[in-house]
Amino acid sequence: IMFMRFPLLDPDRFLVRTLPLVGKLISPFGALLWLLVVGFGLSIAVNNFGELRAQGQGLLAPGNLVLLYLGLVFVKAFHEFGHAYFCRRFGGEVHVMGIMLMIFTPMPYVDATSAWSFRERWKRVLVGAAGMIVELFIAAIAAFFWAHTGPGMGHSLAYNIMFVASVSTVIFNVNPLMQFDGYYILSNLLEIPNLNQRATMHLRYLVESKLFGVKKSESPAGTRREAGWLTFFGIT
Repeated sequence: IMFMRFPLLDPDRFLVRTLPLVGKLISPFGALLWLLVVGFGLSIAVNNFGELRAQGQGLLAPGNLVLLYLGLVFVKAFHEFGHAYFCRRFGGEVHVMGIMLMIFTPMPYVDATSAWSFRERWKRVLVGAAGMIVELFIAAIAAFFWAHTGPGMGHSLAYNIMFVASVSTVIFNVNPLMQFDGYYILSNLLEIPNLNQRATMHLRYLVESKLFGVKKSESPAGTRREAGWLTFFGIT
């Protein structure tokens, strides 16, 4: 109930029509451009760290919450399109886009689960990381705009976008212990599907077999390596 989804439209035709243009950015040239822009944005953040931290004191002030939410929706919409375009670029299909009530807060989402069928692990990882890649690019652009504007709505909105697309992304999306992008990236890197569920089952096996001596209890792990990762992930 905390993550209810409401499918609204099929974006696949739109993705196919616009892929010849957007797809040029999903390339070595796009990677180089991303590194340059993000590196420039990072240098702005480092050089203005004191001012950024001071402005962050009012991030959750009542007068800023509307701008924070607008920045959140704007960034997350591009985040989801990042997943969709990367998935389509590698041959997957994306037929569902809609609104998800994340703890009763409306947020956009797309279903890019067709990427799970990709044989190449690096493609699955890139689709999982695509949203964060897009967000960091947006954060860098917002940092440039923030640094070259004075106090006002545009300046504040740029700060909120920069915060949402960088700090919140690192805290939530990168974190593999929450079932967001980082979790699926780790699952693909380890090549252990249903990582969370299998880790829970493996811990149950350890408790039943080692602590209570239940001989019929079985672990979902197929190898010692997998058992080690399931134990580590389950405990953390």
